[in-house]
Amino acid sequence: MKKLTGIAVLLLVLSTVTFGKVKHSRKSTSEHMKLVEAFTQRTLPGIPGAQPTTQTHFIIVWLDSKYPKSFFWRGENGFLNCNIERAHKISKKEQGKFPPGIEYMTEVAGGDQIHKGDTLQLTPVTGGRFPVPKEISKTAKNTIFYRVGESKWLGFSVNAIGKKTDIAMP
Repeated sequence: MKKLTGIAVLLLVLSTVTFGKVKHSRKSTSEHMKLVEAFTQRTLPGIPGAQPTTQTHFIIVWLDSKYPKSFFWRGENGFLNCNIERAHKISKKEQGKFPPGIEYMTEVAGGDQIHKGDTLQLTPVTGGRFPVPKEISKTAKNTIFYRVGESKWLGFSVNAIGKKTDIAMP
């Protein structure tokens, strides 16, 4: 029993050291947002010889009455700013109007345009590099970081990222 208690204390200390001041969630829901799905999707260009692109997307429902200031993704490739778009699931009836593989219609949203209950698509933007804030542990990976109002950085851990069908552009 003492050995088990010692291990529990050690794990608690390690998690505190690892995540520092950042609130970190291992669930798919936090007080601020709910993760609907996380996926990568490859787009095959309609231009011969052009390279396909692969993007990661996070579909979330915003649960807070205060809007988020910004979102960043901390994956394997650094600390990346996220584009924020309001997302609307395409119904089965409308599916024929879109190329196969597209499941959400999106529109740019940000700042005070985001309200409680909105479904958002977050897409990390590659190419830009942002310094990791001091409050965020350099070992934190696969986490969406965000701020609400003047809050400190908040973290939302993403446990699994699925893979969607390729989109072929005409």
